[in-house]
Amino acid sequence: MYTLIVVLGIAAALLFLAGFSRGVRNAVVEYRRGTPEPTEVPAYNYVGMAAVSVVLSATFIALAGVAPMWIYAGPLLVLGTAAGIGIAFFVERPSV
Repeated sequence: MYTLIVVLGIAAALLFLAGFSRGVRNAVVEYRRGTPEPTEVPAYNYVGMAAVSVVLSATFIALAGVAPMWIYAGPLLVLGTAAGIGIAFFVERPSV
């Protein structure tokens, strides 16, 4: 399991860094254009996803006290979060 977490960690870190560098490049390009930021707020929100994340985290913390195997769920959730943030930078559409 240790090897799996290390491999997934490296993959998630690379995905996050690639996405972050793309996000920084997009931000610099938008800044250099000098156009004002859009003021519209999207109609969707992430309250449901945040609630699910909190419930899953609490569940895995509780399960770690029941069976030692669940101690690995925490690092896997963190890696999934890092990968998700990296993917979000690629999915983001420029505001121009």
